[in-house]
Amino acid sequence: MNVEVGEECIRFAKVIRYFTLAGLILLVVSSAMYLLDIDPFVEPDRVVETWHLPASEFWKVNVGKEIESYSEFLYIAHPDNVAVFSLFFLALAPVFALLSILPKMKGIYRILTILVVAELLFGAVRPLILGAIGE
Repeated sequence: MNVEVGEECIRFAKVIRYFTLAGLILLVVSSAMYLLDIDPFVEPDRVVETWHLPASEFWKVNVGKEIESYSEFLYIAHPDNVAVFSLFFLALAPVFALLSILPKMKGIYRILTILVVAELLFGAVRPLILGAIGE
């Protein structure tokens, strides 16, 4: 029995696969570098001791400054921040997959796809909009 799969479904699946693979490789490599103590932003020993603190205090104690919203990405050269970025990258995989099939969507499906993309993007940037500090 042959099952016919639409071109947009195949495209969606491929984009998800490539973004997931890239994100996971980035996560594994950066996590390994962090665990091997290669130029961490926050010392691994300090993380365990201060994990219970609210985010604003955690950053003050560990790096000596306040880190707001996504400003930890300003320190992307450190493997622990690359690990956080890889999670952000993985979370955006469905957005890129949906955008890749948007031209093929017609009528109400296009509107629904745009709404889903908008919702996912709003969830990602909400801390920037609302000025949250990750608490």
